[in-house]
Amino acid sequence: MIKLYRKHHFLLPLFVALYWIAGCRMADQQTTAAADTGASDKAYTTFVLSGDTIKAKRYADSLQAMLRRFALPGDKTISPWYYYFRGSLFVQENKFDSASLYFRQISPAPQQTELQTLKDYALLNRAVSSSNIANADLVTRLLAAVKRGEQHQSVFTYRLYDLLAKSYYNNHNVPKAIEYTVQYYNHHPFKSHPIIRQRYFDISFMLSVQQRDTASMKRHLDSARQLAVQIDDSLALARTYDYEAQLYAYQENYGKAVVAAKRYFNYLQTHQLLHKTAFNNLATSFVRNHQTDSAIYYYKAAILWAGAQPERMNLLPEYQGLHEAYKQKGDYEHALDALLTAFNIYGHNMQAIEASKIEELHTQYQTEKKDQAIAALQMNNELNKKVISQQRWIFVAVCILLAIIAFYIYNVYRQKLLKEKNEKLEIENKRLLLEQKTRQMQLNPHFIYNAIANMQGLISSDKKREANAYLVSFSKLMRNVLELNRHDLIPLEDEIGSLKNYIELQQMRFEHAFAYQIDTEDTDVDAILIPPMLVQPFVENSIEHGFKSIDYPGMLTISFRQEQTQLVICIDDNGAGEKAKTHGPREKKSLSRIIVQERLDLLFNKANRQAYFEVGPKTGEQGFRVVIYLPLLTD
Repeated sequence: MIKLYRKHHFLLPLFVALYWIAGCRMADQQTTAAADTGASDKAYTTFVLSGDTIKAKRYADSLQAMLRRFALPGDKTISPWYYYFRGSLFVQENKFDSASLYFRQISPAPQQTELQTLKDYALLNRAVSSSNIANADLVTRLLAAVKRGEQHQSVFTYRLYDLLAKSYYNNHNVPKAIEYTVQYYNHHPFKSHPIIRQRYFDISFMLSVQQRDTASMKRHLDSARQLAVQIDDSLALARTYDYEAQLYAYQENYGKAVVAAKRYFNYLQTHQLLHKTAFNNLATSFVRNHQTDSAIYYYKAAILWAGAQPERMNLLPEYQGLHEAYKQKGDYEHALDALLTAFNIYGHNMQAIEASKIEELHTQYQTEKKDQAIAALQMNNELNKKVISQQRWIFVAVCILLAIIAFYIYNVYRQKLLKEKNEKLEIENKRLLLEQKTRQMQLNPHFIYNAIANMQGLISSDKKREANAYLVSFSKLMRNVLELNRHDLIPLEDEIGSLKNYIELQQMRFEHAFAYQIDTEDTDVDAILIPPMLVQPFVENSIEHGFKSIDYPGMLTISFRQEQTQLVICIDDNGAGEKAKTHGPREKKSLSRIIVQERLDLLFNKANRQAYFEVGPKTGEQGFRVVIYLPLLTD
């Protein structure tokens, strides 16, 4: 998420100058007026407030103009405002350590309550911005500063409300963050100004993100974007695309989230405004969209970018992101390395927090009595020893726990992969069975079409009695075929019975112009299984094309024999053979052959060629021969 609060340390928007000095229109005009009139506290206050509603570059130029007024001999020691303006300029230049040095030197007079509030805000803002979590001591100091500001009725109290909102936001206390955000907005002297409203909707969007309220996110996003266009702030407008990416992420539309995040990143890159969070947000969008290589690239780019900056940055989120990306990719070795680096950074951050506490105690030692400071330091040292000891045990326990969690996650992930693989295999098997059923069912219309054509031929020949007998036999055959087609595989004996019914039906049509013989030799017809209606298309071709135009008795021979692990089926006829082709156009590939081959491929040929058939004229003899090779399946 964009750290919006860090982007606007001293740009909380307001044209306070319009209310405080009649006729002041620009910040630089206010600077000149303040110098000419002796630079009263009221004029300085007005100048500071004016920075809320102008762009950073313009405010920085105004600060430099103001500081030139203090460049006269002796002015530095007269007004404490010099230290405030010098520190503010360093903030604009992102030199926060130098800024803090000048802010600490501010010594306001008792009546300079506005300057005291600004000093409280400046020092506390640095403390809040440099820590991911606001500890109890920091929140206590904030509340004390708010109390002072309220007692003095300071116009800058709204800034302290803003800091409280940010502190509670960092501590994931969203209700409190919302409460003080509303306080900040309501107490702002120029809350109706579009720049102030734009920033308010920016913050409100982030709070909606924490509440996972997509409707509120969309509403605040639209308002922030509309105001960004109104104030012609290209950076604020670009920032709304980052918000849009977060909204799409919560809506699980990760593809659009990547597009929006990339658009924001490209804007920052073009204007040389890149920051670590921009890299992190874009990489996170890629992780959610399962583009792990791109995510890893931008996490590493963020680390390289941060290493090139003068200020040391906290890289814990980046290494945590790298851990998630490598884990998603399945690269557990690099995922573990990233996780260990993240833990090292976490430990270093904890040590830095402790060092910061010691520094605070040292500062207190300079202002309080020596004996009280020494006593406080001794107590803190004892506490640090206990904390360090506890941290060591906690670190060891966390490492062991993480190892157990990692092992558990690995097992769960492995089981999930196996389960998904089994589910895919089951789905694939079901698909193959359905396709096989489809191919099998395609034969039925083909067979029925030919049978109806046969009956039509008998009726056309005025052979009503034969047609009636043919219809009765055909209905019996159809009942038999429908029963067999309910199964993927049937006993060979049932297939032979179905063939006999069909051949006898055709003999009725052709008035016994051919004879047939079925030879099973030593084949166990009860135990061997075969796909139903597999042989019938070839028998039909022999009768329809082989025996149709001959002037001698036809003979159809069908044999079944076992050869090791194969069942070999031979369909042999003495029909017209090659001569049948000379009476018409070149023979097209039979539809029944295509369907049979597709059935064999689906049933047996997924891994290798186990089932096939060969068709061709007999060598040196009249007729055609079909040989079918099937895997030997038994019940």
